[in-house]
Amino acid sequence: MYSKFFYEYIYLDNQVLTNTMEPKIFFYEKILFSTVFFTVAALLCFISYEAKSQSNDKPDLREDCNICKGQVANYTILNAYFSDNSGNPSTIDQICNEPGPSYISLLYTSNAKNNIHNLRLIADILKKNTNDPEGPALDSYYINEFAGTISPCNSETCILTIPIPNMGINCPNEFFELSNPLVAWTTSGAKELEDKYKCQDYPAAQCLNASSIPIEVGDLEYNFDVNFECFQENLNHTNVSFFITSLFGGNPTQEYNVLWNFEFEDGTIINSSDINPSFQNVESGEIVTASLTVSQGSLNGSIIENTYTIPIALNENEVIESSTIIEGDKGEANGSIEVEFRPGNFFYFWTSLDDPDFYSEEKRIEDLPEGTYRLTTFDEDTGLCRTDIFEITFSILPVELKYFEAEHFSSEQAIKLTWATTKEWESSHFEVFKSFDNIENWQKIAEIDAAGYSEKIQYYEFIDTENSTRSSMVYYQLRQVDFDGTYEKSKVLGVQIPSDGINKNTWKIYPNPVENQSIHLILAQAEDYEDEAISASLINPLGSTYYLNGPTIEALTEEINLVLSQNSKGVYVLQIAWDKETQQLKILKR
Repeated sequence: MYSKFFYEYIYLDNQVLTNTMEPKIFFYEKILFSTVFFTVAALLCFISYEAKSQSNDKPDLREDCNICKGQVANYTILNAYFSDNSGNPSTIDQICNEPGPSYISLLYTSNAKNNIHNLRLIADILKKNTNDPEGPALDSYYINEFAGTISPCNSETCILTIPIPNMGINCPNEFFELSNPLVAWTTSGAKELEDKYKCQDYPAAQCLNASSIPIEVGDLEYNFDVNFECFQENLNHTNVSFFITSLFGGNPTQEYNVLWNFEFEDGTIINSSDINPSFQNVESGEIVTASLTVSQGSLNGSIIENTYTIPIALNENEVIESSTIIEGDKGEANGSIEVEFRPGNFFYFWTSLDDPDFYSEEKRIEDLPEGTYRLTTFDEDTGLCRTDIFEITFSILPVELKYFEAEHFSSEQAIKLTWATTKEWESSHFEVFKSFDNIENWQKIAEIDAAGYSEKIQYYEFIDTENSTRSSMVYYQLRQVDFDGTYEKSKVLGVQIPSDGINKNTWKIYPNPVENQSIHLILAQAEDYEDEAISASLINPLGSTYYLNGPTIEALTEEINLVLSQNSKGVYVLQIAWDKETQQLKILKR
């Protein structure tokens, strides 16, 4: 199923301007008249001429002569388009605004070996109504232009530019075509036919004609790009959206049809007719090949295809050194959050999921009411970003909770939770919940009996020793349960596990520093790698990111060396991702 949409500019198109009509493709013997989009570049040959007056000495060869028979010479008109006197395509503003276009240009080529002479174009330019394309022409402009001697143009594309009368173009309602055009020439320049000629002066075989050639602005040309949303928390995935960045040509009064094709690394193929399709939770390192085709009626654009690698996540332990949440009193806006950042070129800001007007670029935000706060951090060296969620809660437990604290013991990879109550009433027990890297997926890890009824301080503790994971942030929450089964939740505690306690140097680079030699990516901790797929990115000293897709250690090493050989000296940052692990290495190129 195709998506249909309208593009708001107005172009003069080669298509009949209603959906019910067939496209105009014209053939004359072996000559194909077709419209193509092109860029006026240095290789094009330009020929320009001034307007010549009409007289009885210049008969209309289309009506009074019987030519264009036999073997037609090998000249092909590829396109007719509005232009300036140098053959440069006119812009929409130049076409639609006063005084309008003064020239049309013909894009042509041939396999002839010699110049041709006395070239003459005879045609009618028809002004037609876009709402009634098969109806009578609104106006007609006769042209009979002498171009003289032109190049054979057998190794390039050439442009012939001729003047046209002022036609008073009204872009939204009109389109134009070169009707019943005839191009005639002689193979000899011995006789000059600019001011006077008769039928017999132009050989029957030396001409081209067709029923119509549309006067074009351009064929369908377009492109697209991709956008990666910020990584959420410490999850190695992001949302990916594709969008059309440019669309040129066709007939904007008709519908455009869009067809996307996406092929993922695991072989999954998805087709979409959305204008800007998006995908949720795409894993870091995933390779996606995207292709786009835009069409309009029978006018089909070329397939544009690009391959993207989803970038490696900007991990929390690369950004945040520590964070502190201070809860406030119920009903009071006196909570605070403070974050200490690791060294780096970071830009960050706070927003609130509950208050759309809240915004801050400070490390510490305070006087906060209860709610959910989002920290968005950009690494300005790599262009990657991530978001972290912080909660300010003012929960009232059936008991009066004096404090709830956590302490990390790095030597044992243990976290000690302690809390105390000043008063309890019908309190059955406490349940301890834990979550890694986010505050959405909670798991119950312990149940501690409560005092039941108490008017004095009660102390509790629990030691969590199950922290061998490589996650860098652990969250805890208490659930205080009454005898009747009702419960209340405590605030959330976040504990930062130092990266030195959870990461091994699985990979190493040798030699490092490197100078005029190749590096080797070495697996230093074999037990950490079990032949999983590897992806990586390499950031050069200027901050540009190269996404590497080598599926093996050897292939990845070759890609790293290629990037190093093509870039300047300095410090490079290599980020490697495999399975659910990541590691960052620095490479010094001298």
